[in-house]
Amino acid sequence: MAAYLQWRRFVFFDRETVKEPAGPDVGKPFALPPAITVCDSGRGSLYLDYPLHMEGQIWFLPRSLQLSSFQAYKLRVTHLYQLKQHSILASVGEDEEGINPLVKVWNLEKRDGGNPLCTRIFPAIPGNKPTIVSCLTVHENLNFMAIGFADGSVVLTKGDITRDRHSKTQILHEGNYPVTGLAFRQSGKITHLFVVTTENIQSYMLSVKDYPRLELDTHGCGLRCSTLSDPSQDLQFIVAGNECVYLYQPDERGPCFAFEGQKLIVHWYRGYLIIVSKDRKSSPKSEFGGSDPQNSNKQILNVYDLCNKFITYSSVFDDVVDVLAEWGSLYVLTRDGKMHVLQEKDIQTKPEALGLEKSIAMENKTLRNTQDENGLKNRVIRVGTRKSQLARIQTDSVVEMLRKRYLNLHFEIVAMSTTGDKILDTALSKIGEKSLFTKELENALERNEVDLVVHSLKDLPTLLAPGFTIGAICKRENPHDAVVFHPKNYGKTLNSLPEKSVIGTSSLRRAAQLKRRFPQLEFRDIRGNLNTRLKKLDEKEDFSAIILAAAGLRRMGWENRIGQILNPEDCLYAVGQGALAVEVRARDEEILDMVSALHDGETVLCCIAERAFMRHLEGGCSVPVAVSSMLKDSQLYLTGAVYSLDGSDSLKDTMQTAVNYPQQNEEGPNDDTQYVGITAKNIPHHAQEAAENLGVELASLLLSKGAKRILSVARQLNDAR
Repeated sequence: MAAYLQWRRFVFFDRETVKEPAGPDVGKPFALPPAITVCDSGRGSLYLDYPLHMEGQIWFLPRSLQLSSFQAYKLRVTHLYQLKQHSILASVGEDEEGINPLVKVWNLEKRDGGNPLCTRIFPAIPGNKPTIVSCLTVHENLNFMAIGFADGSVVLTKGDITRDRHSKTQILHEGNYPVTGLAFRQSGKITHLFVVTTENIQSYMLSVKDYPRLELDTHGCGLRCSTLSDPSQDLQFIVAGNECVYLYQPDERGPCFAFEGQKLIVHWYRGYLIIVSKDRKSSPKSEFGGSDPQNSNKQILNVYDLCNKFITYSSVFDDVVDVLAEWGSLYVLTRDGKMHVLQEKDIQTKPEALGLEKSIAMENKTLRNTQDENGLKNRVIRVGTRKSQLARIQTDSVVEMLRKRYLNLHFEIVAMSTTGDKILDTALSKIGEKSLFTKELENALERNEVDLVVHSLKDLPTLLAPGFTIGAICKRENPHDAVVFHPKNYGKTLNSLPEKSVIGTSSLRRAAQLKRRFPQLEFRDIRGNLNTRLKKLDEKEDFSAIILAAAGLRRMGWENRIGQILNPEDCLYAVGQGALAVEVRARDEEILDMVSALHDGETVLCCIAERAFMRHLEGGCSVPVAVSSMLKDSQLYLTGAVYSLDGSDSLKDTMQTAVNYPQQNEEGPNDDTQYVGITAKNIPHHAQEAAENLGVELASLLLSKGAKRILSVARQLNDAR
């Protein structure tokens, strides 16, 4: 047992009060409505509920700090769970008085009358005995949901949790003590569910029949006093009692730490254990042993580094509601409506906090959390990006992913303007298609002024300049296009807009498809960054709606502006849309190896096929070329289309190929073959080759049917405009 008093104290985090970013109160402390009781975070937003003010509403707080909400229940919301890898939000609440909890599953990317689409509703009742829901968790694979109850029951839903017809619900666990915490653990193909009550801890193996159970301990914890660590701590289940903190594997108890005091909130964040607790003068604990909003005063937030036995931060807060991790930092929400941000210091300033020029313990932790970066240890990694707000947000997200993997590297962001950013009064298709948003960044890369550059993949030409390669393609956001309506048209769709309504878009691809699909509407060019286009839409009467990429709106925190997602039947998307790419010098092996950890295999294969299709057609932004791709059951599907400018003439087809992915890359780690400008050493090259061939074959099929004529005419007409 590690004694708390023996741990050294440091300050690895800076604390600030979140300020109003704009408006008449700019610079003043940002204030949420008081009395928050339910919250969660993920996918670029915080999710909140205020039962005393807006009963039954779920509130979204994006990075822009512009609150929005929708009516989720008639009475109240009691639990929220936001998936980290999917735009799915699960909630528990009540539509009528009494103990009648309902689970609702929301798809945040799809809209229903302007609100997120509710894909499933079912009662949260173990058997036929209504009881209070105490906790909720959802597996990231969307195939498991577990609900804990105050009567000691746990209900497990297995199958597609977003749809009624493809899942089954059963009582997994029954006991005599309230369930206070649940957590899914995935290790390879093995899935476990940890269940903790006020008096005991169990694990269930869900990957085998009958779900065998193992009791791990005969003591438990209060509500919100358990969490699951990340792989740096072996995905251990952490249970915080009032005397000690215990760590568990699915089959045994692990280390124990003597952290005294009544625990109120426990979280895991980037290798750190976060604990909010009362001091010894605090009032009595609540029914479940956790936090009691009616009996709370000063509370202490401690951040622990369990590996090195450091207390890396400690501070006192008033009445903490929760601690949420989003946008690369920790946010402490207090009951008076204030938000405090805890931002981790960079690796250069941590030795100062330690009081040592070099710390053996810090170096040990760094070695555990880095991946063979010997040649990079003393380098400042310079990251190039465009100056726009969206570009900076995208770059920040990539740098954050790198920082999590390489804790001893320092990253410096270098922002610059590109040709596409400077010319705002001319349609993109008229400026000249090659390297419109990338040339200046590549020049800086070539001159060694930056080490890597973050792009929207759709901005990168399919044939890169010599000496460059795409070293990483991150997991794709929603690739589809979205409709943002003028405020007077909220709740409408493109099909329900009045005839002759004007729709703004800067894309020939979108205009051609939508003219064909919605001939009663008119389409006009609109230029500028996202902020500028939204301002033009809102402040003038020129446009009834504009078409934007859903991914950009989500990253900016403006998902609430999405009025309609265009499905592939209405509008195929652009090659590479929704994916972020990291471009590097092809011969800089150290940087290439570093960024390759960010590759998302499914996204890479889809984008290779899309880019190969585009390259073989010799397409670009001056001609309408569109795609849709999907990897399912080791089959890669690609739909591609070409259009005339007015959409009246088109060719469209779909092909598929086997890629046998995921599986281990057997070709060896030193193969740096590029596929349409992409170097992905950690993805099987036979799969990449199959994806590239798929794109070429689909393009060849359309060319044999007359695609060259359609594109040639479109290019000539565009040049003549």
